[in-house]
Amino acid sequence: MSDEADIRCDVLIIGAGLAGGSLARQLSLEQPDLDVVVVDRVTEFPPGLDEASGEEFSNYANRVLRIGPYLRKHHHVSSGTRFFFDSRERDLPIDRMSEIGGLSPHPIPTYLIDRPAVEQALCEMNRRNGVRVLLGTTVLDCGPDESPAEAISLDAENGHRVRTSAGVITCRWLVDAAGEESPLTRMLDLVAEDDRNPIAAAWGRFEGCVSLDDLGGKAWRQRVPHWGRASSMAYFMYRGYWIWLFPISETTYSIGVVFDRRHVQPEFGSNEELLAFLREHRALGDILGPSPRPLSYGSRARFARFARQQVSEQRWFLTGNAGTVLDPMFATSSWLFTENNKLIAEFIKSDRTGRGHQLPGMVHHYGIRMRSRYEKLLNSPGHYLAKGSFDTWSAWLALRNRVYYNRIVPDAFEDHRILLHFARTHGTDCQCDDQVMGGKLSRLLKSADRLTEEFARLLDSRGMFYSCNDGMFLDSRSFDQDEVLMAKVHRRRDWALELPADERTYEIFCRTLVRRLVEISGAAWDEARFKAVFDPDWDGHQPLEELYRGTVGQQRLTQHQS
Repeated sequence: MSDEADIRCDVLIIGAGLAGGSLARQLSLEQPDLDVVVVDRVTEFPPGLDEASGEEFSNYANRVLRIGPYLRKHHHVSSGTRFFFDSRERDLPIDRMSEIGGLSPHPIPTYLIDRPAVEQALCEMNRRNGVRVLLGTTVLDCGPDESPAEAISLDAENGHRVRTSAGVITCRWLVDAAGEESPLTRMLDLVAEDDRNPIAAAWGRFEGCVSLDDLGGKAWRQRVPHWGRASSMAYFMYRGYWIWLFPISETTYSIGVVFDRRHVQPEFGSNEELLAFLREHRALGDILGPSPRPLSYGSRARFARFARQQVSEQRWFLTGNAGTVLDPMFATSSWLFTENNKLIAEFIKSDRTGRGHQLPGMVHHYGIRMRSRYEKLLNSPGHYLAKGSFDTWSAWLALRNRVYYNRIVPDAFEDHRILLHFARTHGTDCQCDDQVMGGKLSRLLKSADRLTEEFARLLDSRGMFYSCNDGMFLDSRSFDQDEVLMAKVHRRRDWALELPADERTYEIFCRTLVRRLVEISGAAWDEARFKAVFDPDWDGHQPLEELYRGTVGQQRLTQHQS
């Protein structure tokens, strides 16, 4: 590589998509004296995998990036997340499908964004802020079968050097936000094969669809009177897979199928094959209408991806899909890159203000956080099977959302204050790794997965897996607007309050599962018996069958079985 630099800068970001573009804007606003360059091989951003943005990203967008007015003007403010459940034969019209969703919008607004449009807008905003955005610029000799080492030379002391079609760029801090094509992860061999999360997907955009608010009967439409359902992020849940419905405009939808290869393996190779599969579901066929026009198509055979290192004392970083990719449900991508971007900005700030002694501890603790997120979000073998049952999914979803508002959202809203405190004060020889990776939250989530899978097996054994998929409605405000959690979500985090909230969540979850089994058995609910047999310590691995039998009582259980 030539010793001469054609372009010098403080920060070089490879990738101008949502993750890279957001980081460039954050740096230009928070540290405006930084000279930031962004390169991307595209000149126009193509449609990709569409997903909702969660509260972490909406807070980041509003408060850190200051693009809330732009998003509210040009994109959908979400009217909430909705889950629909079908019959075994997949033949229910949408107004008979059981539904989980709010009767009114959530108090913390989120957005449904047309991703290519936001990425283009970020380029323009960044240029106005003095960021040099070089589209149509490739990292040279960095194709799928070529070695990125020919293009990238890492040198923390004298400056990293990247050979691009715009010339050799030298930078002090290098950020790779290039997605799965990340040159740094390939050059440093950071991503290993991991088949613990064998999720795949196919998706497309279709014009000429029917709005959700034009379907169903009058009573069904009036059940959600405020905003209707057309600006909702909708998920259609099936055994082994789910289908997303993401509104781009009134009659244009992004529709995708995400499936667990352990259970189902539909064949997709084109929009035509995707359409044919979607039309096997009555409700999706009604939404597509008689003549939808395909606008784009994409697929991914393998989702799970985790780079073993994403932040380095050598002043290079990964963000977005370059570092971690998981299941697209629950807006995990926007959550993960939002957090990474904040941590990268803090690293750069500490580095350039003479606090170099903090950097090893920051790298160590950032690594723990990134690995912990990935491990907690992996799908258990039975997780995708449980998605197809209203009974099973509603209980798991309620637990997941309560944990989310108890821990994840408050942590994001205060910009990871506790993590940064530990990162700056603990060094690298602390016990944080063991405490986080094997902590109470991790064990709670594993226990919930275990009980959910057992519940699904018990429903199957009784022939009741689909029994509540027709005609039921659950107002999600009962768990995602929980008064206890909403009262503290904007306050300074207090760990002393989080464990009791998780304990309450676990008890509600177990009671929901057992109460349904008691109802199926025909017995009467006995709260005193439940409280007497319930073990609140999820580390005790109490089986659901034991909890159910103890709640029903042996005598009544024998009478029912006879």
